Amino acid sequence: MLWLFSQMFVLCAASFAIGSVLTWLSVRGRSKTDPPKQVLALPAPRLTAEKVVVDQPAEAPVARQKSLPLKGNSKTMVYHTADSPYYRRMKGDMTFASEAEAVAAGYRMWSTKGRVKV
Repeated sequence: MLWLFSQMFVLCAASFAIGSVLTWLSVRGRSKTDPPKQVLALPAPRLTAEKVVVDQPAEAPVARQKSLPLKGNSKTMVYHTADSPYYRRMKGDMTFASEAEAVAAGYRMWSTKGRVKV
């Protein structure tokens, strides 16, 4: 049994030594060089005779919506306002124009505290 153990030990040690030597041989020839310079892709220069003119029609100013719509989750029956921390990541399968409309539909307002079941 000792003979088998010693053979396995010598085999593993020899494999480790051969691997170390091969790694050292492949690395020793490399010299430390500066990191490669970044090559920037620049657009081709334009000819001076070429003149580019783009006519864009004047767009009417878009009126921004002053208040964002309320998002509602039909599974939990909770609606989220723009003040809710979950408003941006929530998809919401229902939208409401006002809180009164959401309450009339049977939804309750979001809260940061969990619901207490009685």
